[in-house]
Amino acid sequence: MKIVLVIFFLTTRSSYLNNTETNATDDAFDTIQFLATNNGAWRIKTYATDQDVYVWSVGGTPDDIVSLARQNTEKHYGDVLSEGYVIETTDGVEGVRRELRKRGISDHLEIAKNGMLFWTPRGSQYRTRSKPQ
Repeated sequence: MKIVLVIFFLTTRSSYLNNTETNATDDAFDTIQFLATNNGAWRIKTYATDQDVYVWSVGGTPDDIVSLARQNTEKHYGDVLSEGYVIETTDGVEGVRRELRKRGISDHLEIAKNGMLFWTPRGSQYRTRSKPQ
């Protein structure tokens, strides 16, 4: 199964619950991520202050998710983008981890029962704690 994970690191560290935003640190920063597998495609926003995550189902396939991710993220977060990575593999979750390590990034992933996954810093425990509107 092909997996494509697109990760954008942001220069912000925010809390949806408290409606706050500060500058990111090396260890705490928000992300925008897009994931596409044979099981679906998702947009994932992480809020570093609360280790909060929110996931939206989006249309897309592994073949077109990179373009969607870039266009959407540049439009909405272009002024706070720091780094971006495209991870592609046909070797499942271990392939994603291997590709992350090749780029010098933590290979820590949160994985849902339906196979949806997203990247988080090692030692963190991101969970849905708010309901963005």
